[in-house]
Amino acid sequence: MVDQNLSVPKYWRKIPQYYRLTAVKCRKCGRVYFPPRAVCECGSREFDEYELPRRGKLIEYTVLRSVTSDFEKQRPLAFGIADLGGVRVFGQLVDCPNPDKLGEGAEVEVVFRRVKEDSDYGIIYYGFKLRPVKGCW
Repeated sequence: MVDQNLSVPKYWRKIPQYYRLTAVKCRKCGRVYFPPRAVCECGSREFDEYELPRRGKLIEYTVLRSVTSDFEKQRPLAFGIADLGGVRVFGQLVDCPNPDKLGEGAEVEVVFRRVKEDSDYGIIYYGFKLRPVKGCW
């Protein structure tokens, strides 16, 4: 019997954000929100879909060298905040075996990777991660 409290429907509703980086842009003031929201700070409820650019600049990052056993294969584990056309997103930095060569302002691109796997139900979750454009080898 399948547990009805699964997070699958919630995940499916967010696929446009996870897979296409779909944001919303306010028709009244032009603010862009990612993830999308229902009401703009200006009070408007009218939005157009807006796809974020695939490349941006790394604003800040951190490197975790001591990780739990679940992440041992990914060590060192790096996370960063990137500016994608005026919208800041947080993500794991991948394809960077030597994160000491990273620097703030480095160009990053959005790539899609497996985020987690639900072993009880066999569901594989995908989402975006950040990859430096110029290698950090």
